[in-house]
Amino acid sequence: MISALPHAGAASVQQLEQRSFNAWPAPRNAVAGDWLLRSAAGYTKRANSANALQPGATLTPQLLEHIEAHYARQQLPGIFRLSPLADGGVDALLQARGYRLVDPSLLLQRATQADDRQPGTDGHLQLDAQLQAAWLEGYCAASVHPPEQQLPHRRILESIGMRCAYASLQRGGRALAWGLAVLERDAVGLYEVLVHPDQRGQGLGRQLVQGLLQWAAQQGATHTDLQVAAANARARQLYESLGFAPVYGYHYRVQP
Repeated sequence: MISALPHAGAASVQQLEQRSFNAWPAPRNAVAGDWLLRSAAGYTKRANSANALQPGATLTPQLLEHIEAHYARQQLPGIFRLSPLADGGVDALLQARGYRLVDPSLLLQRATQADDRQPGTDGHLQLDAQLQAAWLEGYCAASVHPPEQQLPHRRILESIGMRCAYASLQRGGRALAWGLAVLERDAVGLYEVLVHPDQRGQGLGRQLVQGLLQWAAQQGATHTDLQVAAANARARQLYESLGFAPVYGYHYRVQP
């Protein structure tokens, strides 16, 4: 199991997990034992998985069957997102039941810095406090979402109850990159950071994230965090060059 780094205590991991649940909400939720069962009609594993609520969260075979049935009623596979809050025996039980380990990921965090500033002048960053149709349409087209996932995606975004900044980096009247910043208490989480596949390698991702970091500073946030796939070397290099550092890792177990 991927665990917290030495400087990340259980309390801080739990706080970061709670913030992520709030900032990227699932429209349907249930609690079973030590687990929060999140459902969003299949859009993203993060919003359609069982997540540990407290340190040492355990899972018995009986509870596992209950959780599997919960998702089966929604025509969804059983997925567990295993953060350091989950007891190590959970991973072993799921592995024994044939659950595949997929998508090891990292939560990165960065303290707000005095020199946070806007992106470069070769692009125009537009920030909207509310979800706009053009933002969603552009993001979905660039990420090649199948049509059946677009409505669940919208429902997640419309469920966010915190202050938001929907960012689009535009050039020549065309949006080339998208991102979402969500203020939750004294910190900001970054989500849906995407550069159009045809426009990568031009520094647009850096400009976009720098603009969101400036927005975070303007809101008085002390930290900004985000989640990234451990295998995404290009994204990790970008984020680490901007001052983000790993706090802890997690991975998914997916029902066979």
